[in-house]
Amino acid sequence: MDGILKKAEAFIQKNHMISRNDGIVAGISGGADSMCLLFVLMNLKEKLNLNLCAVHVHHGIRGAEADRDETFVRDFCRDRGILYRCVRGDVPAMAKSEGMSEEEAGRAFRYRCFHQILEELGWENGRIAVAHNKNDVAETFLFNVFRGSGLTGMASIPPVRDNIIRPLLCLERREIEEVLKCQGIGFCTDSTNLKNDYTRNRLRNELMPYVLEHINPGAVEHIFNLAWEAGAVEKRVDREADQALEEAGTPDGGLMLHALGAMDDIILQAVLRKKIYRETGSLKDITRGHILQTAQLLDKPVGKMTYLPYGLTVIREYDRLRFLRRTEPEENENSAGPQWARPTDLAVFEKDIEVPFHIGETWTISLEEPAITLEFTVKKCEKNQRIEEKQYTKWLDYDKIKDSLQLRHRKSGDYLIAGPSGSRKLLRRLFIDDKIPRQDRDKVLLIAQGSHVLWVIGGRISEAYKITENTERILEIKVKGEK
Repeated sequence: MDGILKKAEAFIQKNHMISRNDGIVAGISGGADSMCLLFVLMNLKEKLNLNLCAVHVHHGIRGAEADRDETFVRDFCRDRGILYRCVRGDVPAMAKSEGMSEEEAGRAFRYRCFHQILEELGWENGRIAVAHNKNDVAETFLFNVFRGSGLTGMASIPPVRDNIIRPLLCLERREIEEVLKCQGIGFCTDSTNLKNDYTRNRLRNELMPYVLEHINPGAVEHIFNLAWEAGAVEKRVDREADQALEEAGTPDGGLMLHALGAMDDIILQAVLRKKIYRETGSLKDITRGHILQTAQLLDKPVGKMTYLPYGLTVIREYDRLRFLRRTEPEENENSAGPQWARPTDLAVFEKDIEVPFHIGETWTISLEEPAITLEFTVKKCEKNQRIEEKQYTKWLDYDKIKDSLQLRHRKSGDYLIAGPSGSRKLLRRLFIDDKIPRQDRDKVLLIAQGSHVLWVIGGRISEAYKITENTERILEIKVKGEK
């Protein structure tokens, strides 16, 4: 037994979990793991002059059995002079209101309680100690592998994360029970842990005992070591993926296909996982299958998409993957497909343009969204005039403009003159040929005269209004500001 305690203390020291004069809030449920944790911390209390508080969280779930656990922990602490706190909550109600399982809500509630009590105590260098052990790591590893998680799901539970420490992570459950037996320390058994209604309970109560008895008694240790190595690899991949994600990103929140295609598979999957997390704020329901499904879009035709949890849609466009959040349609709304929330949507509008009359005269139009200014200037066309070729400055034949112009978004039936022959080309067809993403087409600003589009701002102008050797006056249109 002494060897097991020394093993735990060495692990604590190696991972720099506790220093002299620290304050420790320990989560104590009354189960075997938490009672062993409390015993280990009691031994260190005198050696390191620690402040120690045992915190029991009553979840309001198991009735008399939960009350029994609370009484057990309270009496144990009272008899040994350990500072004790108990917090009660209605976890089923929390789960319902927050849309979580009771297990998720209970975990969130416990950690809120631990942090709150640590803050109330005002201890400097405060730590929160919880009782995870090697069996927990092995069970979590198998649980995540079976549900299709990737490398991150296989990584070990960390010994230290922020101010949360796990001093028993070096011990197996059999070692914990040996310590309690030698010290004559009792513990409570949660009857719900004995029921095989949940996957994790079946792993703990059926699969792991069978493996230990019939396959390899050292299986817990082996799985723990593999999880530890997976964690080390995951950290390295994570660092590389951070850099790769930034390099592949586009200003509109997409990911460039050429950058994704150049990545090793394991980096690509990590990048997609990080991107999905940024979009949704959670990876709980994201499996390895979802990541691979998204990666397969790189080899799919333009327009293919995949639907992920949390209302996220990923679309394969010409040069990128675009990530869009779906929103629920309004009640009684007839919708032919998913609705998307787009942060840069423009309001559809049409604004008449007053064109200046005299050479050298300039009129302007300013917009708030996007924040741009359009300048319209009439110029005299000189002989052998060099024509401006800039993306956001275009010259049109002023004298061919016979009616008022509009600044607007696209409408059905819009067209340009596409070549010297005078043939019409529908704007819809032009957008397809120029690989304008479908989600961006309603945002493109146009200079139009009726259905005839003179200039797709940032793109083509109509052949009908181009400068020729017969042009006498030029209408220069210049766009300044946010594009």
